[in-house]
Amino acid sequence: MIPRVASLLGWPVDARLRNAPLAPASMPENMGELVTFYRERLAAFRPPWFKRLSPADQSRVDGLITAVLLVDGWLDAATDRQTGHALRLPADELAQLGVTEAHWNAKRVDFAFRRFNERFAGRIRGVLQGAAPLGRPWLRGWRYRLTIVRVEQILRERQVDPSLWFETEASRSPVAQATASARIAWRVLTGRG
Repeated sequence: MIPRVASLLGWPVDARLRNAPLAPASMPENMGELVTFYRERLAAFRPPWFKRLSPADQSRVDGLITAVLLVDGWLDAATDRQTGHALRLPADELAQLGVTEAHWNAKRVDFAFRRFNERFAGRIRGVLQGAAPLGRPWLRGWRYRLTIVRVEQILRERQVDPSLWFETEASRSPVAQATASARIAWRVLTGRG
């Protein structure tokens, strides 16, 4: 959990946190409860220069960290389910869209699962858009751009192939890895999509 969060962020995370649990006691009832769970943990992931930022940029950094944590919870859903941990996904939206235990058991990607994938990814992208002003051109915003494009790359891959959400260990072909790395590097260096 936390090693992945640390690898997605464009700044170092305190090594003492690496083995800290990032799982709620029970599955969050809704998106508000999930975001509240993450909000209580934001301070551990903030960059060392956080206090020097303007209040608006502090809010954007918190939003960016929240987006990373939302993606991490979604990436860990299959593993959390297998190990008996509570999923870090909004229970009401899963139920409303008809995503059930059968989807996890059969690794089934159907219309309901695709709709949840699109909705949840859309929410994460909305948070990323709120943080986008941090990624100012040139050197100043490169760490934020790096974080944004890493998260966006994960969402892009899983939009193309939602069955990747069921994988506990994602593996990519060397060509896919090289393409993703090139896309990330281009976007970080140029500030463009």
